[in-house]
Amino acid sequence: MRVFRLVTPIVATMLFAAGPVHAEGKGEINSKIKAAMEAYDSFDYDGAKKQLATAISSAKKSNLAKDPVTAKAYLDLGIVAFAVPDMDAAKAAFVDAVKIDPKIQIDVAYKSPELAKLLETARAEAKKSGGATSEPTLPDDPLGGGGMACSGVKGLEHTIVDSAKAGAPQLIEAMVGTDLKVAKVSVMFRVEGSTDFTEVKLSKQGDCKYTGAIPAAAMKGSLVHYYVAAFNEASKSIASKGSSGSPNIIEISGTAAKHAGPGDDEDPIGGGKKVVVASNGTDSGGEVTVDAGPSTPKGPQKVFIGVTGGTGVGYVTGTTEGMNTVKNCCIGKSLLVITPELGYFVNQKLSIGIAARIGLPLDANLAGHATAAPAGLLRVRYSLAATGEGLRVMGQVGAGFLRNTIKLDATMTTGGDTDIVAQGPFLIGGGIGYSKRLGNTVTFIADLDAIAAIAVVSSVGASPMNSGISADASLGFAIGF
Repeated sequence: MRVFRLVTPIVATMLFAAGPVHAEGKGEINSKIKAAMEAYDSFDYDGAKKQLATAISSAKKSNLAKDPVTAKAYLDLGIVAFAVPDMDAAKAAFVDAVKIDPKIQIDVAYKSPELAKLLETARAEAKKSGGATSEPTLPDDPLGGGGMACSGVKGLEHTIVDSAKAGAPQLIEAMVGTDLKVAKVSVMFRVEGSTDFTEVKLSKQGDCKYTGAIPAAAMKGSLVHYYVAAFNEASKSIASKGSSGSPNIIEISGTAAKHAGPGDDEDPIGGGKKVVVASNGTDSGGEVTVDAGPSTPKGPQKVFIGVTGGTGVGYVTGTTEGMNTVKNCCIGKSLLVITPELGYFVNQKLSIGIAARIGLPLDANLAGHATAAPAGLLRVRYSLAATGEGLRVMGQVGAGFLRNTIKLDATMTTGGDTDIVAQGPFLIGGGIGYSKRLGNTVTFIADLDAIAAIAVVSSVGASPMNSGISADASLGFAIGF
């Protein structure tokens, strides 16, 4: 009884203390989830993923890994991944969510038939797998090869790293089951602000364990994106933890002392040199030697020079440059439009540029007609994807001429029947576009934009000014620096 009387207050105190800790943890997680979805609503998918990854990390640290609030974080992570789009990452996040909360539902504000269908697929998969966690703890097998340790491994298993010290190589470990026929396993990483992933091939240790490291030189800034992937003989990814569209996020904090082994270079990521890292990703204890991989990845591009070419059509009214009244219905054309552009990346998603639109009314045949339609435009582009690639929207404003050719009612005495309608000089418009990186520096560009011309003056020189609108479709390339 005396022991019972002594123990009871202690246990009660511990239970009382535990309550506020969990309450605080839930509040912090809910706050991060709310901030993440606000970022999602603003098309900042990268920021949303970072907030949700931090929320999940906080849940684990607060012993809330199986709490419904963590399921909500995984569900929202799936919604963000779906928008990137990255279907594999979205499905994996949904599976994680329903394993914690089988009855979880998508908020009405974000629900769509496609997302609802994906969630039901995730429910079925989670039920089939028996509700086991999708992020298993790696077996305590330092050699990574024991038959008992590998016998239970299915697919690609990797414990996600969510935080690390700056300036030290970060150990990456993965387990691969015999159900996958892999040619290689790699960690793909990119530093903060970069658009390209750099690959480090993991080395096999024993029957199923693979190890490697994100180099020390990449562990800088506030975060590093990474994912682990298994590839077949055709270099196609057959399993992964994370993806290029929805990578895992390592939060970088503090600094780490340099820890070089014998014969190490000062730059641990130069040319596949060997470096010593700790098994827990720090600079002490449990050391293993791994291949540090390729050279330092290139930083993000800041400046670009692009050129596009295409054609345009326009709605025209008023008076032609040959002083003829536009009588036929209103559709003119500009057969060739060339647009060189110089721009600056504010960040991966936002750029500002100066473009020169040069329209060439090639089919005009009246004597003395204008040969070009020069205009200058200030352009702002915003990518809908965190990587800066894919679909993007554009706004533009400037001054100059739009010139479209139009057939006249009758052939003139000089023999010509195609005159020019000049529009401007104030120009404003917008558009949509698509971009795709073809390498470290070259990007393919496709644009579809509309420009409204407003005749704020009646004429410029000998050209009468009219109001109207033109639309251009163009393709080209940009080089980034």
